[in-house]
Amino acid sequence: MSRYHEYIKSPGWLAKAQAAKQRAGQKCQLCGAKRKDVQLDTHHNTYQRLGREKNTDLLVLCHPCHMRHEDKLPKPDGEQLPLNGTNGAVNAVTLPEWDTMSDDEKVDEAKRLCKAVEEKLGVMPPKIDVKAAERLEMASSTYNKYRRGVEVIRGRKKSAYRYAREALAHYLNTGEIKSAVIDRTIHPVAMMWDSAAKDRKKKEKDAADEKRLADIEERSKTAYAWVGRVQLTAQRSTAECIRLDKRIDFVDKTVNQRCDHQDELIIALRERLNALAKSNKVLLARLEAATITTPDETPHVEVAQWWERLWSR
Repeated sequence: MSRYHEYIKSPGWLAKAQAAKQRAGQKCQLCGAKRKDVQLDTHHNTYQRLGREKNTDLLVLCHPCHMRHEDKLPKPDGEQLPLNGTNGAVNAVTLPEWDTMSDDEKVDEAKRLCKAVEEKLGVMPPKIDVKAAERLEMASSTYNKYRRGVEVIRGRKKSAYRYAREALAHYLNTGEIKSAVIDRTIHPVAMMWDSAAKDRKKKEKDAADEKRLADIEERSKTAYAWVGRVQLTAQRSTAECIRLDKRIDFVDKTVNQRCDHQDELIIALRERLNALAKSNKVLLARLEAATITTPDETPHVEVAQWWERLWSR
């Protein structure tokens, strides 16, 4: 597979092609056909900046327009990938000897190497340095300082920065991560980086695990607190129900006692009324007997005489 076809299948080119289609409004820039009707492809107007294309270097065409104007479109050289090398090379990125370079050349080389790698990776803001370092399996702080030219000449990490430039050039030339193919016995710095990366990943994993455990404990505490509150509410509700039941029993008992007493009073009153009724009947009978006339008596008897006889008895 040629380097051109390898680049066309890379994530960086796919992102650029999709961005070009978005800028074109998902339409063919020649006939205006829409994506829902035809297949759209992104083509190069020029291959001079292949791998670091400008927006004007790309053209969105539908398949029919592509077939009609195929002979007019530029053709890529499948063996060349003209990325911006540090020594002006076109076919590949080659690095001069570190000791023969001036300080300004080292800083300029670092900035151009990082820019070319980021364009090839297709990383976008924010935190380009962090994303690129993660893709290249480098320490983000080392890549960030090398990218800005900080401590490239001075500092304690000269060997690390020298390895960084080699790793970046290797990726630009082959598309592979150098840490995956480098000889660890020849590059002890790579071994140090691998160990540091493993330690960092282990610490990050441990920190993530601790955070998850803390979150679980916090959720458990919250759940226990809710359960405690629910249980306390249930206990209070049960105690209130018991108190109400006792109060209802007391009121019911008191009402029943009072009703029983009223019933007794009513019964006694009825008995007295019945006795009075009987007494009235007796008195009425006696009164009727006293007012009955005999043949030898006068038909009208004075009441005063009757009372006198009654009291004389």
